[in-house]
Amino acid sequence: MKKNTRYLLQSLFAFTVITILFSSCIKDTLKRTRTYTMYTPVYKERAVVLSSINSNASEAIDQAGKIYVKDNFIYLNEVNKGIHVIDNSNPASPQRVAFLSIPGNTDIAIKGHTLYADMYSDLVAVDITDIHNTKITSTISNFFPGRAQFYGQATNFNEMIVVDWIKKDTTVEINDYVTPPVPGTCNGCYFATLSSSADAIKSSSTGTAGSMAGMVLMKDHLYAITEMHSLGIVDITNETTPKLDTSFFAGFDLQTIFPFEDKLFLGSAIGMFMFDVSDPVHPVAVGEFSHGRACDPVITDGHYAYVTLHAGDGCGGSSNELNVIDVNDLKNSKLVKTYPLTKPTGLSKDGDLLFICDGTDVKVYNAANPADLQLLQKITSKDPYDVISGDKKAMVVCPDGLYQYDYSDVSNIRQLSFFSIKN
Repeated sequence: MKKNTRYLLQSLFAFTVITILFSSCIKDTLKRTRTYTMYTPVYKERAVVLSSINSNASEAIDQAGKIYVKDNFIYLNEVNKGIHVIDNSNPASPQRVAFLSIPGNTDIAIKGHTLYADMYSDLVAVDITDIHNTKITSTISNFFPGRAQFYGQATNFNEMIVVDWIKKDTTVEINDYVTPPVPGTCNGCYFATLSSSADAIKSSSTGTAGSMAGMVLMKDHLYAITEMHSLGIVDITNETTPKLDTSFFAGFDLQTIFPFEDKLFLGSAIGMFMFDVSDPVHPVAVGEFSHGRACDPVITDGHYAYVTLHAGDGCGGSSNELNVIDVNDLKNSKLVKTYPLTKPTGLSKDGDLLFICDGTDVKVYNAANPADLQLLQKITSKDPYDVISGDKKAMVVCPDGLYQYDYSDVSNIRQLSFFSIKN
């Protein structure tokens, strides 16, 4: 009996030791870590922000955004911080002249001497008659309700505005069963994309936006993507005091707007939506074209629409291609041809020349026959994402700065200048 009892105790002890060791092994196996990017907002009083829009012209550019061209000036967005104003009277030697400090800014449009910009959820009108002494003349509050939150934080209060973010990577321990919530983290945040191109650059009361623009002007109205599925319309007959007309559902997952004559072409992550705005405040849907899920800038010459699709960047999908679509009959648009590409972003058209930012090049095509594009030239660049072409000159925005090229001889495209974003 004693022998059996001793044997039982020894067996129980051995089982206990094995269980503890095995449990410890499992615990070690399941231990994992995950790194989160934490964003802590830096606030400033709203009154101070609105009164200090004029800032240092030599402000460094850390993250170049959308580009807008009017007359001899380039307006280059610094993502979520403001707008750099560059005198481009001599494309061989562009000169920075001002910086407009507008927290939360990603989009730009100009009519006459008034610049319109998003300031997080607000639309502001800025008098730029004297670019060195600008002032906000009017504000439409909460025009962009989708921008009221950024990195999971409230960005625009009545008295305080976020003017910067402190970024910090934080590593935490997790296990296979539970992922602990980490307040204020950015896990797959959406970052504002960069603008692309448009038609020939001309001197007019308004300027040239790109194919990635989310806000455009047409006649006496401003059209802007205010939320993922909504388009807002603002009356700018009196340019210094814009008035909200209306907003409406315009399609799912909207990303870009391209105006042509009395039509609006809206790019979305699922396709292209077309509207007739002959009556500016009552847009009429006249057609749509569906494609696989992808990021989707759109331009048109009135006969054909050119749509670049690229995968990732918050859009999902796996397509990297150019779709050429016949839009002569908007109600019955049809795909002409699909061209495989590497990872296209911005695009622009000047006459029969089509410019596409793709991978490490800006590709220049002869588009006289949209069903048979002919590659003429490649401009080797550093991850180009934005191009505006016109008057035989092209502006290309890259991570390291703004390049300008002369393509009067397409077989011998030459660089005119480079404007470093770190100046």
